[in-house]
Amino acid sequence: MSVDVDRILRLLDQSRINRDVLMAHDEARETFRLPTMRARDSREFKWIVTTYYQHHVRHAGQGTASEEEAFGEAKRLLDTVYTKDPFQEGYNVALRMGLDGSQGGLRDVINQIADTLKARHLQKYMDHVYFDHINPLSKTENMELSRAFYHRFGPVLREFGFEVDEMTFAWNTRAALEYHRQVLEHLFGIAKKI
Repeated sequence: MSVDVDRILRLLDQSRINRDVLMAHDEARETFRLPTMRARDSREFKWIVTTYYQHHVRHAGQGTASEEEAFGEAKRLLDTVYTKDPFQEGYNVALRMGLDGSQGGLRDVINQIADTLKARHLQKYMDHVYFDHINPLSKTENMELSRAFYHRFGPVLREFGFEVDEMTFAWNTRAALEYHRQVLEHLFGIAKKI
């Protein structure tokens, strides 16, 4: 059986990932009108965070969430993102920012939710590519994929100082493909600046 390397690489193409996975998250953030930079009180903060979460998941095509579900998930995200001190909940840090407008205020809080949801969706997509298209490969097919990948991208990766040889790729395909995606994202970013 021959491995369709081109198909796998198309799934990992940065333009495709931007178009099919990431753009909806950017559009969700862009289309949400933040009513204020500072919430009047904790109730208004909770309402804004909940409303934004519902807007984002709906706009990004990830379903709908009830008010309770949206607030619960947004609170968990904020607890994770803003936890720097193990004795203080991240939600309380975000709430303080939202109330006093410090460190970007509500704009930063909403951006952190958007960025976290975007990163989760990207990880889910990468898991899909790996588990559905790469993990089922036999050792022989994995070596074939590794050779094709290395033949096609080895010189480019070495030119930019990245050393991934064929055997490293074959033994840890998941990490090598993630590394490849990051290199392409980096090169795509450079190309956009030119």
